[in-house]
Parts: sequence; C-alpha cells; structure tokens
Amino acid sequence: MKGQLSNKFNLVIRDYELTPKTTVVVGVSTGVDSMVLLTLLENLPRSKRPQIVIAHVNHKLRKQSEEEQAFIEAYAKEHHLKLEIEVWPVAKHPKTGIENAARKVRYNFFTRIADQTGARFLFTAHHADDQAETFLLKLVRGGSLQQLKGIGARQLTEQTQIQRPLLNFSKIQIREFATLNHVKWYEDQTNTDQNLARNRMRQEIVPRLKQENPQLLAHIQNYENQLQILMRATRQRAQELVQQLIEKDGFKTTLFLKFSLEWQDLVLQEIATKKLGAGQLTDAQRHEILQLLHNKQKPTGNIQISHQLVFMKNYQQFGFYPANELQKKSLETPDSMLKLNQWHEISGYGMVGVFEADELSQDLLDTSQVMKLSENQIEEPFSVEKSSPDENLRLKAGGHKVVRRVLLDAKVPIAQRESWPVLVDANHQPIWLLGIRKSWLKEPFDDQQKPYFIIWKTNNLEELN
Repeated sequence: MKGQLSNKFNLVIRDYELTPKTTVVVGVSTGVDSMVLLTLLENLPRSKRPQIVIAHVNHKLRKQSEEEQAFIEAYAKEHHLKLEIEVWPVAKHPKTGIENAARKVRYNFFTRIADQTGARFLFTAHHADDQAETFLLKLVRGGSLQQLKGIGARQLTEQTQIQRPLLNFSKIQIREFATLNHVKWYEDQTNTDQNLARNRMRQEIVPRLKQENPQLLAHIQNYENQLQILMRATRQRAQELVQQLIEKDGFKTTLFLKFSLEWQDLVLQEIATKKLGAGQLTDAQRHEILQLLHNKQKPTGNIQISHQLVFMKNYQQFGFYPANELQKKSLETPDSMLKLNQWHEISGYGMVGVFEADELSQDLLDTSQVMKLSENQIEEPFSVEKSSPDENLRLKAGGHKVVRRVLLDAKVPIAQRESWPVLVDANHQPIWLLGIRKSWLKEPFDDQQKPYFIIWKTNNLEELN
C-alpha cells in the first residue's frame, strides 16, 4: 500500500501479537479514520491478519445514515468480512445529552458483540488529534487529575481490551493515506456544527496551537504517556498502603495518620473509589473526612456521603458503611432468663451463663471473663437486657457511673452503644455491663459458701477492658 503510514502501522500492530486465530471487533462509522483503520487491518500480512468483525451503529442522527449503513453492508459483503449492525431509533433519542447517550449506545453494542464473538480486542480509530482535543477539553472543563487522562487502552470486558492503534498518527496523515489509496469514506456533517465544544476545539483552537508548535500532538501524547505511568505507579502504591490498613470491619485510623498528608489524601481517594466509584467523593467531602480523622478531640463521628452511604470514624477504625448498618442493633434475646449451668447466647455479642464451680474447667476460667459469686448472691434469678444509656453502675467507693460514660470510655462502637447487653438482677438493677464493667455488689462474697461463676465469652468481639 502507498504511504509511510502503512509501514508504521504494521510496527505498531506488531505489539498486539495478532494471528489468523485472533478475533477483533472494529468500530466502523464509515468516516475516514475508521475506514483507514479497517483497510490497514485487512492489508496486514496473512500471518498477522486477524478475524475481523465490523461493528457499525446507525445513530439515525443525519440524513446520510441510511446510505452509510448500505455502504458498509456492501463493503463487508465484497470483502468477505463479518458485519454486526445496531440501529438506534429516533424515538429513543434523548432531548439533551445526545452525544453521551450515543456513546453509551455504541459501547454497549461493542460490549455485546465482543462477548458474542470472543474478541480479544476492540479497535477504535481514535488518532493523535482526538487525543489532543480530549486532553484540552478536560483541561478547560476542570476536574481531578484522574479525569485528565486522555484516550488510552482499557478493558471493555474481562476478555476484551480496547486498543487505539492510530493514536500515534495525525488526522492529516490519515487523510493523506486515504487519498493515496483511494479509500472511500463518508464525511460526518455534524463535524462542522460550531455548537459542539469538540468541533470548536478541533477547528479553531488546536490548529492555532499547532501554528505555535507543529509538535503539539507529539508533546500532548508524551504528556499523556508520562501521566499514565505516574498515575499507575501512584495507584499501585496507594493500593499497597490500603492493604496495610485493612482490618475486620474497616481501616486502622492510627496507622493512616502516620502516612504523610499527601499519601493520606491519595489513600482516602483509593478507598473511596473502591466503595463509590471514581470521582464520586467530592473535594468538600474529602476535606471534611480528613479533618474528622485528624480531630483528636472528636474520637467518633459520621459524615453523610449519600442517601445510602455514611463515612464513620470510630476511635481506631474508620470506613464507608451502608447507612442502614449504623441504625441501632436490636438485642436478640429470645429467652432472657439465665438458667443454671447453661449457656445463654446473645446474637452478635457472645454467650453468658451462671455455673457451679464443679461444672467449669480451669481453662475456661482462665480464658473467659468471670464474675465470682457466693450462694447467697444468686438466690434470685439473673436476666440479660438491652442496656439503657441512663442506667447506673454502682462503684466500690460509693456513688454511681452512668452506662453512657462507661460505654464511651470503653470505646464501644456508636452503632452498639444503646444495645449493649447488661446482666440485671430480679429487680432489674445492672450487675454487669457484659465484658466491660461490673457493678459493685452490696452483698459481700461469702467464702464459706459454695462458689458460683458468671462467665462471659465474647463472640468475635474485641475485648473492651
């Protein structure tokens, strides 16, 4: 084929390691870029030429759409290529955001065809001018550095990768190749619509910048490559730091605060991206979260991220949680009365029981929390109830301590404070805020009597002594 572009393209495509057994889907609009890409792929050496599936979308956006569809149908038949067509009915066109909607239709179609054919690649005909336009448009519109990324390779499906083999070639080079090799194409009439920002960038701004420096496209592509490398390396490191922070139900606050301020910001963004998706955490929310994490005077706190999600700092742990998980847990105690020598399970918390001494092993006594009682202290039955924040525990020196303060001092998670189990006597007086603090008993222990033990075993909960 005529022109240097063909030889350079063959060098680029070599990296994809194509064979006659490789299936590729090629997005073809019938414009000059996609028709050149299709022609270049068809003219690869036989040993490198893949199985080509043409994917064409008739957007019904202009009068010549039907003519373009007929053209690509005839082309595919003449060249013995498989063709898949998607028609986007006018009735389904939105009143606003037509460009984004059309793109969504296109890539949903490409995904479906890639899955059906088992394609290894989806090739699109984006070129160096497209890259420059995209980069500059994003720069003008503003946003995060992640959003400044231009057009590059990415995964379409688990088995199919999107690749842009023409990114190193300019629009001028592509048109010259098409002219020299008599490639037929259709001009998209919407490319002249000055109401579209991309067209203004394409026809006015980029040409002026090229006048300032003819190497503009190469420089932007170089910046893009550097940016991609930097962001990949940064994200890899952020992911490593996130792994260090993970614990059972969240992330370690103390270790997070040991990172530099810069890495704290990047790690928080990585955690948020995993939970919310890229760009879903606003700058204001991110700053508010970092302020809360650094506020030593506020060991706990919540920040509403959305209707469904809440950020929570809870002493030495933080994370993003579904809002409904922070609602008060109900204490499930179907039979609240303790029976002698039987375990009483409290769903989500642990087990408690009153046992005679000869019913217990020394190992259990050594590995559990224990309250020792004499016979006269257990004459009346004990029960388990949901604690009330305003209840009081008796102190040895006299006076009382309110349950709310005991739970706060013990750093009990917010979601569990008003449902933590408490052992009460027959008069519903607190005996033991289970696993946390015991109430001072008025009746002294009588070592002349038979000993009994109240045993508390946590259920995968951190000890809160």
